[in-house]
Amino acid sequence: MWISLVFVLLFSTGFICARLGTMDAEPFTLLLVRSLLVLPVLAVILWLRKAPNQWGNRAQRGCQMGVGMLLHGAYLGGVFAAVKAGLPAGLTALLVSLHPLATAALSLPLLGVRLGPRQWGGLALGAMGASLVLGSGLELSHGWPVVGLVWCLVALAGISSATLWQKRLSGDMGMVEGLIFQYLGAAVVFSIAASWVGSFTFAPTPRLLLTLAWLVGAISVGAIWLLMVMIERGEAHQVARTFFLVPPCAAVMAWLLFDEQWTAPMILGAVLVVAGLALDRPSPARQPTVEPSDPEQA
Repeated sequence: MWISLVFVLLFSTGFICARLGTMDAEPFTLLLVRSLLVLPVLAVILWLRKAPNQWGNRAQRGCQMGVGMLLHGAYLGGVFAAVKAGLPAGLTALLVSLHPLATAALSLPLLGVRLGPRQWGGLALGAMGASLVLGSGLELSHGWPVVGLVWCLVALAGISSATLWQKRLSGDMGMVEGLIFQYLGAAVVFSIAASWVGSFTFAPTPRLLLTLAWLVGAISVGAIWLLMVMIERGEAHQVARTFFLVPPCAAVMAWLLFDEQWTAPMILGAVLVVAGLALDRPSPARQPTVEPSDPEQA
């Protein structure tokens, strides 16, 4: 339980970093620098671990790079670009948090995971709560930039696909080794994106440097590591439903730091989101039913 709570708190700060960081840097350039800085940090962790390295085979390394392109490249790139385009940080967090619905819908054909009525009810409550926050946010923002909405859709597709792909991968590669290849894949995406649609703007102000340090240490290493642990231990839809707590946390942070306002419908929506998460949470004695679609996965 504590892993999920710490992950939510750390991951929620990513939307605040998106708002702060894009004040002084172009989104893809900022994320490219962040990806490159994470690599030596992970190398130090490998050295301190003093355990045999598990680099996996070529196919596994390529898959981890692909996951990184989706999870870090498409998801974080889309979030930062959406905030830069003018979407409030709290509302961006809400919009991309809808990915559990897509993840749950795809879990059956791709992973053979059967969702029960209670789980679907929890997802439905979460979706209702998200819709309330979304509707009220539209009124506050007086119209959203189309570019920002498109980037949110890119982020939504990226994190849903990455969650399902990571769950299908075998455990032959170590977690830190896998993260290294994920950030290599993300660096490729951000290099291309910064060249095509970015400007390589990067003004090293104290605010930007502090934001970058938090992105590297707390989110890129801490939160993503916890995410990989949760994916490894639970079903893809169970990991995804944790993200329903991210929008309320991010919105509260944005309200405190940037005065992004909450209305009564947004508060009600946040309550429904938490209720949906509680309803969907399986009891300790009950294990989720898994019916592998491929006999070799049994």
